[in-house]
Amino acid sequence: MVDIRLYIGTLIAVLVFFGLGILVGIGVTREPRAEQLYQRIERQLRQYREETARELKKRDEQIKQLDSEISLLRSKLKANEQFVEKISPLLVQGKLVFRNIAIALATPDTDGNLALRIQAFLEKAGAKVPLRITLMPETIQKVDALTWRKIAEGMGLIVGNVDDETVKNGVWKRVALLVRYGDPQNYWRTLSKAGWVKINGNTQTPVGSVVLLCAGQNRRDNEQIKMVDLPLLRALKSAGVRVVVVTSGSFDDEVIAPYQVEELPTVDHVDSPLGLLSLVAALLGHRDYYGFGETARRPFPEPTWFVQQSRQQ
Repeated sequence: MVDIRLYIGTLIAVLVFFGLGILVGIGVTREPRAEQLYQRIERQLRQYREETARELKKRDEQIKQLDSEISLLRSKLKANEQFVEKISPLLVQGKLVFRNIAIALATPDTDGNLALRIQAFLEKAGAKVPLRITLMPETIQKVDALTWRKIAEGMGLIVGNVDDETVKNGVWKRVALLVRYGDPQNYWRTLSKAGWVKINGNTQTPVGSVVLLCAGQNRRDNEQIKMVDLPLLRALKSAGVRVVVVTSGSFDDEVIAPYQVEELPTVDHVDSPLGLLSLVAALLGHRDYYGFGETARRPFPEPTWFVQQSRQQ
């Protein structure tokens, strides 16, 4: 008789070798397919690398071409600006004669060189710029109600029992009147001692227009604009002073947007020849939002407008 254990062992061995045979067979039959798949992936990767290299080369050529076109356009723009810069004094010559214009700088950080450039151009147009005011908004913003009352009294106002808001409005109105009609009592000294302003020029000369130059190096805080700039500008308007708000074209138009709420004429590129022309137009009464930012309505006045102004004169 055959031992049942030998029979079972033989059966298990046969099954094991049969399974191994199946696995080896599968491996042998699949190896060519795996090699083919690997080769296909290699070809696709190679094609992808070649296509990517072609696209990158094409992109580099396009960038090089665009850089060349931009360089050419900048050269043309510079030539155009030089032409406008040379001809603009002729366009505005005598347009602002007999006008006294003050320049107000929104903060000590405002570009003083740009203010001098604006002054020089206004003088070429025939205006006189007797006064330059530099505001200290951070100091003014920190002042308490009691100090406001002391400032008001120092500027000749009788505060009495009026509320704090009326006192502030009274101070701004007095400042506007000092600009408009001059300051024979030298009330500007009170503001200077308090650290609210810095004054350059003649405070006795009446002024009919003010150019407010927004802060350049640091973006103005909306709270400062609300508490200092806008109250002053409103007071100037109520006193009959023509106000134009300007800024450099190198800054976002968000800097100048808060002032447009008061429907004040603005120029967002006053550091350019076209911006200076726009400033003169705004001072002459051609009110608009000039510039190239999103808040601007037109880049500059129509050339025919200056021609018409010359004919009227």
